[in-house]
Amino acid sequence: MKKIFLSIAVLALALTSCDDFLTKEPPMDQSDELALSTFTGIDGATAGNYRAVISWYGATFPLTFDVMCGNGMVGPVNTGRMRQEPAWNYSSTSTLGLWSGAYNAILGCNKVLTAINEGKFDRAGVTDEQINNVKAENLFLRALAYFDLVRVYAQPYGYIKEKGITGTEALGVPIVLEDDLSARPARSTVAEVYENLIIPDLQEAERLMSTSYVRAGVKDMVATVTTPVIQALMARVYLTHEDWQLAADYANKVIRNGRFRLLSGNNYVSMWDGSLDVAPQSGSEVIFEVYISQSDGSSSDLGDYLTAPEAAGGAGYGDVRVSNDLLSLYDENDVRYTGLTKTNPQYPGYRWSTKYPGKSGQLAYNNVPIIRISEMYLIRAEALYRGATISGVTALDDLNQVATSRGANAYSQVTIDNLFNERRKEFLFEGHVYFDMKRLQRSLTRTDYDLDPTTKDIPFPSYRWAFPIPENDILNNKNMVQNPGYQSK
Repeated sequence: MKKIFLSIAVLALALTSCDDFLTKEPPMDQSDELALSTFTGIDGATAGNYRAVISWYGATFPLTFDVMCGNGMVGPVNTGRMRQEPAWNYSSTSTLGLWSGAYNAILGCNKVLTAINEGKFDRAGVTDEQINNVKAENLFLRALAYFDLVRVYAQPYGYIKEKGITGTEALGVPIVLEDDLSARPARSTVAEVYENLIIPDLQEAERLMSTSYVRAGVKDMVATVTTPVIQALMARVYLTHEDWQLAADYANKVIRNGRFRLLSGNNYVSMWDGSLDVAPQSGSEVIFEVYISQSDGSSSDLGDYLTAPEAAGGAGYGDVRVSNDLLSLYDENDVRYTGLTKTNPQYPGYRWSTKYPGKSGQLAYNNVPIIRISEMYLIRAEALYRGATISGVTALDDLNQVATSRGANAYSQVTIDNLFNERRKEFLFEGHVYFDMKRLQRSLTRTDYDLDPTTKDIPFPSYRWAFPIPENDILNNKNMVQNPGYQSK
C-alpha cells in the first residue's frame, strides 16, 4: 500500500490551509523516515505536533463559539470582522478552519506513534520510560484533536444516544490511525470516535506517562502534556460522554493533585495580566494551555485587537464585545465583571473583555488556556448532581467554590441552569458555551442581537449544531457524506 510522507518540518512550522485535507495527498518526503530513525527525531517531531494545536486554539476557535452562542456580540464597532459567526452563516465552502489543522496534528501524531510502535528507531541510551512518555504525549494530542473534531462536526453524543438516532445524523468524523490516506476514509459514528479512539487513547496515555514527567526544554511548563493534563481532559471527555462517575473521579484526581488552585479577587484578575509570559507550574489555575511567542513564530488571533476598541498602542479593532445578555448574569461584585471587562467612553452601554491583553502590549501574542482548575470543580459539581459520588464532597460545595472565589453570591441550590450559567460566566471567550449548549441540548435564545433575524435564535435540535464538512472533502472522497442541511445545491 502506498505510503504518504508528510514532512515533519511542514507539521512543525507550516500548517496547511487547504480544505480537502483528507483527500489531497501531501508531497512525498523520504526525509521523514530519516527524521524518525532516532529518538531525538521522534522527540522533535512531537514538539512539532504541539505547535499544530496552535493552528486552532491560537486562532479564533475559542472566540468563535462565544460569539455564536450569545456570550459575545459584534457592534457598535464594525470593521467587518467576526460578522459570520453570530449569524451562524456557515456552508460547505465556508466552514470552520478546524478540519485541516486538526487532521494535520493527527497525521503528525500518527507518524510518531507508528515509528514508536514499529520500533525501528535507534534506542541507544533511551529508556522505556522516555519512550512511553513521548508516546503518551502523542496519544493525548491525537485524542484532543479528535475530541474537538467530533464536537464540532457532529451532533452531540448524548442526543444521539438518547434519541436512538442512526444514519447520517449519527456520524462523527473519519478515524485515521496511520499516515496512509489513500483509502479515502469514511466517517465513523460519534460513538465509535469516542469509544474506539478518544477514550482508549487517553486511557493508554494515562497508563504510559510517568507521574513526574514534564517535557524538557520548554519555557511554559503548563503548555506540555503531563499526567494531570491527561486526567483533566479525561474528565471533560467523560462528562461529554455522560459517564458521570468517571467524570467526577477524574476531576477529583486533578483537584486533589494539589498542583493547581482556584484564585480569588485580584489574584484571579492578575492571572490574565498581559505582562506574564508563562503560567506558574504550581499554584496556577491553568492546567494546560498553548504557548504563544513572537520568538518562536507563533501568534494568536484572540488579542485585544478583536475584543477591545482601544487596545495597547491604539491598534485595537474591538469588533467583539461582551454581550449584554451575559453581563446581566454577573453579580455586581464578581471580579469576572469588575476586573475582566471594561467600558469605553466612546461607546456607552457596552463592555469589552480584557482576558487577552497581549504580552507586554503585543496584541498578537496571548497564551490561550485550554483547561483550567475551575472547570474541574464545575465538572465534578455536574457529575455529582447527576448521581456520581465522591466522599465528603457535594455538588453545591463545588459550584460555590467557583462562584464565591470570584466574589459572586453563593448559590442556594444546584440546578442545570445554575451549572450552565456559572460555566457561561466563568469561561467567557474561552469557547466552552457552544459545547455546553450542545451536550445539554439547549436552544440558543438571544436578546442582545441585531443581525439577521432568521438566525437570532437557534433551536435544538437543528442541523446547524453540526458544522459542515469542507466541500472539497465531499467532492473528492466517494466515502464521505455531508452533514444534513449542507448538501450542495
